[in-house]
Amino acid sequence: MIGQEIFYDIAIIFLLLVLSKRIKSKIGLLIIGIILLFNPVMFSTELIRVYRDGIYTSLIIFLIAFTIGLFFNRKENFKKVILYQIGLGLTVSAIYLCREEFIWVVPYLIGTVIITIWYILKDKEFKDKLKKILTYLIPTSIFILSIITIMCLNYKYYGVFELNQYWGKEFKEAYGALTRIKVNEEKKKVPITREALSIGYEISPTFAELKEYLEGEEGKRWAKCGDGDGTEIQGGWIHWAIMRAVESKGYYKDAKTANEFYKKVADEINKACDEGRVESYHKRVSNMVRINLEDIINTFKESLNTIEYENKFYLVFIKSSKSETAEVVDEKMLETFEKITRQKIIDEETYLGKGNEFKAYILENILKIYKKINPILFWISIIISILYLIINLIKKENKENLWILIGLWILYYSRIFVITFTSLTMYTEAINVSYLAPAYVIQLLASMLSIIFFLKYINIETILVKLKDIKNQKKGEAHISAK
Repeated sequence: MIGQEIFYDIAIIFLLLVLSKRIKSKIGLLIIGIILLFNPVMFSTELIRVYRDGIYTSLIIFLIAFTIGLFFNRKENFKKVILYQIGLGLTVSAIYLCREEFIWVVPYLIGTVIITIWYILKDKEFKDKLKKILTYLIPTSIFILSIITIMCLNYKYYGVFELNQYWGKEFKEAYGALTRIKVNEEKKKVPITREALSIGYEISPTFAELKEYLEGEEGKRWAKCGDGDGTEIQGGWIHWAIMRAVESKGYYKDAKTANEFYKKVADEINKACDEGRVESYHKRVSNMVRINLEDIINTFKESLNTIEYENKFYLVFIKSSKSETAEVVDEKMLETFEKITRQKIIDEETYLGKGNEFKAYILENILKIYKKINPILFWISIIISILYLIINLIKKENKENLWILIGLWILYYSRIFVITFTSLTMYTEAINVSYLAPAYVIQLLASMLSIIFFLKYINIETILVKLKDIKNQKKGEAHISAK
């Protein structure tokens, strides 16, 4: 946990160093640093556990820092540009390997690369344009190499040349085949209904082996996950329910055996669909839900609620009761984790803050400040960003700062959109502090930069000096009148 916090602090410091090339005000940089450093989400109950989301936010900060750094330093010497490209390659690789939903980062990443290259090409005084553009092969190569490295390790130890099972071809084929089956009644957040499972048992003897597990007590438990009522297994859980069902039948003795099972299921179901034995959609290889226009429209509408959820810091807690947070695990598991961490895992102090009352008191008051100030900061920054955009379009002036703001707001909304879509189509609980953690940081940064850039644009210092001069002049005139 200390390492996680240090990693976050380093990410912020690096971001400030990058921004210092454009923001010369030390006070402005200090304000950004303090607001990001004491972001309550990073010490909320959701993030103070050993989980990938704890480092995911820091990786996103590094992504922003490296992309902006490349934009600001595009005219610098090759050594500096190459170092930034190496950093970008490592960061993008880590983000891709950390969580499954890399898609939300893609618009921002592609956009920043295009804008940077465009500025390089349009600059008439720029030398070695082609060489600078070709440096983008460095992060691309690092990304490809990192993926291949993991796949090679998996081949060595598990016998399959895949990144992970969730994205493996065989599992996606089996899942895609199951979602291909048409049913009489489609249900929201349930990509594979009980009806679809029943048809799957009938047309696939291999898949029928899982019926006992999926229709039994274990299957009912999976159906109660999330906000399920115990009847249908929702989209956020069906993948894992199927995997555990396959495991229960002993097919996970090695990766090849598991993949052969999934391949056989896919072939049997797809054959039945192709022959017209059951009504079906087109063949697909995917572990995602079917996307339709209605879901997209509803996501745009519902995303406004997610934005409010984020900027008001709803459900961000500093401490909680043991009954709310502690998961029931077996004693052997507890002993293992106590050896790893060298401390007692579940106790009253952990969940109720006993022994740390003063620390908890300070942190809870910091949270209260953010809850009051951030909604105001958010909407002011939105208005300023729109105003800044309109003025820049009319005057056709240097738009470098504007591009940075546009990029950050796109990145912010991409995260909001993906999480909202997941909540509507698969997993209701997707709208939570843990999954939205990167959005909080992006929003705080975008809000502060929009205000700082706008104040710099209208040259607030000059305005303040003029106002002071006018005030002094009026005082002088009043003094003369009095005489």
